[in-house]
Amino acid sequence: MPKKISQAKIAEKLGVSQSLVSIVLNGRKEGIAKETYDRIWDYALKHGYSPKGMKLSENSAFGGESMQTVGYFLRAPLKLANKSNFFSHVAQGLHDFLRGQNYKLVFLGSEMDISTKELANNSWRNTPLTGVVIMGEVNSDFLGAVRDLGKPLVYLSARSPGFCHSVNGNEYQAAEQLVDHLYELGHRHFAFLGGMVSRSRNDERLHGLQRALARYNLNLPDEAVFIMEDAERKQGYQMAGTILQGHTKNFPTAWMCVNGLVARGALSRLFQEGLNIGEDVSVAAFDNTRVCAEEIPGITSAASIPENLGREAGRILLNPELHEGDSLLDIVLPSKFVVRESSGPALPKPSLKLKSLLAAGS
Repeated sequence: MPKKISQAKIAEKLGVSQSLVSIVLNGRKEGIAKETYDRIWDYALKHGYSPKGMKLSENSAFGGESMQTVGYFLRAPLKLANKSNFFSHVAQGLHDFLRGQNYKLVFLGSEMDISTKELANNSWRNTPLTGVVIMGEVNSDFLGAVRDLGKPLVYLSARSPGFCHSVNGNEYQAAEQLVDHLYELGHRHFAFLGGMVSRSRNDERLHGLQRALARYNLNLPDEAVFIMEDAERKQGYQMAGTILQGHTKNFPTAWMCVNGLVARGALSRLFQEGLNIGEDVSVAAFDNTRVCAEEIPGITSAASIPENLGREAGRILLNPELHEGDSLLDIVLPSKFVVRESSGPALPKPSLKLKSLLAAGS
């Protein structure tokens, strides 16, 4: 059997950078010439290269004993039965990437079900995991207990600088994309519909909106910020009702929702009141999940592709060199902007229906 070879040695022998070798051996093909990709893999396999914990052999098979395992935790109050729309997409991306590397993904539990004392038990420490992903913002004690398991760790859709690797979407870019679009359509008065289940994500999106509006010398008044404890359809419906009942002056014609579920709830209320979506009110969301595209009307949205967040977490976990030193990655993936039916040009003045509704609510 040939002696195993390091990535650094492969790079030296082939006359390429070590970072390129690392990217290729972690399965990424985008932007890499096929000839180069194949040459690196051919040389690596010929000389016995295999990432830590991974068996690269002709007899490896999905579901076989050779498969290694990555586990993930969900933030409270999520469980498998009520996994969020967003994290369903993230988990799919992570699963797809790991499967391509002959790894499997398993659910380890929810933050609300597993105590830090339980995580300190030797049975957890001895669990044969190649790495762990935490999906969503958890309390610091839980995060610390998971890190103390001694497994490679990635914190996803949250961050703890100096503590572990993290992968997030670019919330500021998403805010700018949405505001640019709505401003070009003539909207000058905005509202924010948020939820505090994931406080850091809510705050980042709110701050991103405020900063994006400032580029046009617009501000977001306190009375146009609506935040509830949860961020589901029900809360979107309730916040929409509050806006319609309480704004007679400078009515916000552009509603920026913290996610697609809140936007769906707001749209339901607007439909119920007989208002025209994209005319009386434009609705947009910080989101890029199926909830924006698979129902009518489609929701104008901007966010990082959640499946890509999962794939990036997988790439970090399976790169052993990223876990050998003290350096930590804080990866921020770009936002994708999509225009759909929920946004349209601002009316020069409120429609008779909207004026009547606002007058009744005042």
